[in-house]
Amino acid sequence: MIIYRFTYTLLFPGTKMHHDRISFFKRFFLVWMMMFILCMPCGPVFAIEKAKEPLPGQQKSTEALLDDIFSLLHSSPPDARKLAQTILDTLDENKTETHTELLKHIGSSYSFEENFVQALDYYSRALAKAKKENNYKQLADLHNNIGIVNNQIGNYKNALSYFTEALNYYSYLGDEQKKAITHNNIGLLYGDLKNYDKAMSQFRRALQSFSHKKDTLGTIASLSNIAHIHTVNNEFDSALYYTNRSITLSESANNQFGLCISYQGKGNIYLSIQQIPHAIAYFEKSRDIALKINHQSYYASSLLGISKSLLESEKKSEALQLTRKAMQTATDLSSLTLQSSTHMVFSNIYEAMGDFENSFYHYREHIKIKEELLNQTILHQIYDFEISSLSQTNQLQQLELERKELAISKKNNLLWFAVLVFILAITGLYFIYLNHRNHQRVKLQQTIIELTEKKSHAAVEAEIQERKRIGQELHDGLGQLLSVAGLNVSVLQKKKDIAEPRRTELLNAVMRSVDEAFAEVRNISHNLAPSLLSERGLKGALKNLTDQVNQSHQLQMSFETFGLEGKLNSLVENTLFRAIQEILNNTIKHSNASQLSLQIAQGNNEITLMAEDNGIGFDMTNLNGHSGHGLTHMKTRIENLNGSIHIDSNPARGTIISIVIPLNPTQNVRRTHQSIDS
Repeated sequence: MIIYRFTYTLLFPGTKMHHDRISFFKRFFLVWMMMFILCMPCGPVFAIEKAKEPLPGQQKSTEALLDDIFSLLHSSPPDARKLAQTILDTLDENKTETHTELLKHIGSSYSFEENFVQALDYYSRALAKAKKENNYKQLADLHNNIGIVNNQIGNYKNALSYFTEALNYYSYLGDEQKKAITHNNIGLLYGDLKNYDKAMSQFRRALQSFSHKKDTLGTIASLSNIAHIHTVNNEFDSALYYTNRSITLSESANNQFGLCISYQGKGNIYLSIQQIPHAIAYFEKSRDIALKINHQSYYASSLLGISKSLLESEKKSEALQLTRKAMQTATDLSSLTLQSSTHMVFSNIYEAMGDFENSFYHYREHIKIKEELLNQTILHQIYDFEISSLSQTNQLQQLELERKELAISKKNNLLWFAVLVFILAITGLYFIYLNHRNHQRVKLQQTIIELTEKKSHAAVEAEIQERKRIGQELHDGLGQLLSVAGLNVSVLQKKKDIAEPRRTELLNAVMRSVDEAFAEVRNISHNLAPSLLSERGLKGALKNLTDQVNQSHQLQMSFETFGLEGKLNSLVENTLFRAIQEILNNTIKHSNASQLSLQIAQGNNEITLMAEDNGIGFDMTNLNGHSGHGLTHMKTRIENLNGSIHIDSNPARGTIISIVIPLNPTQNVRRTHQSIDS
């Protein structure tokens, strides 16, 4: 779900689906932050000029070449990468600082091209060298850059971890300016998660620091981010206020790149409020600046903004022509996200023109690119493991060096005395540790006993409630039908002289009651152990359930699955299906929702269910004290599988429920193939 939102329309939030998409600002500010981190304090990023050519007979220094690479990163990532690789191939191995810088630049060149797998590869190699040399400045910058890549591909948990580590390094270095940049990045992350309160808090914290440091670029970025949050919340007056402040500051600093982005943001605001002429005017300003500074990506995004505005004005042919130009630019740049956005605009235009065949083709291409980006996310997890392995290896090497230094330092007259003191200290610490561990073991056992008692009580309560429910269904449904049948049979027994038509009518009534009783028995049996799960698996059961719900035309239910291969363990499968039934039941009874969306994603170690409705929501503060038996039973089943459940809801905002259940690869999932150990 999150990855889908990222790939759908990365560049333009100002559409009818504005609130469900990642904003264009995210792409700009993450790239801007990476550029800012790469070269500080080299002056304003957007005012950097190419390094001067050397005089005849002179050779450029390594520092000058690094400046050239940095200048090319923004305008031509392939050329920057080529130059960096050339220097790297001939560089002395002893110059580790320069090695790390070049690897970081190559990673950034791939990041700007949205080749995140290669970007993470070079960042991890640079990170290994920085850790080996204890270069805290490079460690801080690389953690921030890796966090940016994780954020761009939707791996928010890892992104937050890397940003937090970067903050720790910057705090140690006392670099308040880069701490502000990292707070801004964390704000973007919370914005993608739709936690706009936390996002706004981070942006304001960054703005305060940038203003204190009189950092014009950072102030512009924070103002635009705050404006975007107001736009998402439909607070368009506030959004225009902060956008205008950003434009004024960009004009005073002659920051053409900042103006380009701010004008696009203002165009998106006007497009959101259907002031089409104003929207077109600001998109055209952004387009002209993008041409002036030769930034093809933002030139294409400006064209898409104009196209959407023209489509709103029913100028379909003009919109189609501009979208074709944008697609040509996206193809030349090899930008998957820009191509994805352009395909979606094509689909909307052709749909408005009534050409549904072309509309479906471009929508299918959009989905295809989305799946390609999803594959990059999966590969990214491999590099996460490599980075962790590198970290552990370097720590072991560092410990080995420290051990050797300690052995040398002990070669003096106090060697035996030091050894004796050391042994006594270790012995004392060991006994203290044993005592502490014993206390912890007792405490842990008490906790486990209490938890076991609570779970047992919950299980017994669940069984009692389930028996009551089954008894009630048998009494209310099956009992009533059999009573009617018995009554009709009794009439036939007592009255021997009943007319043949009346006798036939009573017999038919008896047969109808018996048939209905059989149907009721089948329904009760199906609810107790759904046969669809064993016959069709979780996907088939969900498809059947969705079709039944959608027949009512009161609630529209949809579901998507990612990586759901093979057949799940029956216990996990039943638990997920029961949870979905309970969520659906609560949605129908309490939420007044018209839409319910389910996503199920299976990874190597866990399976995740996310359910989202557009209902009235509820107050989370009353959840613990007023949750019903169904929700309690659902939590108990999930926790018995070591899973977790998280509910996010506010009145009038809808409800999001996420469930994560770990998978045991040898028990919970039956694979269709086997791996071979060497």
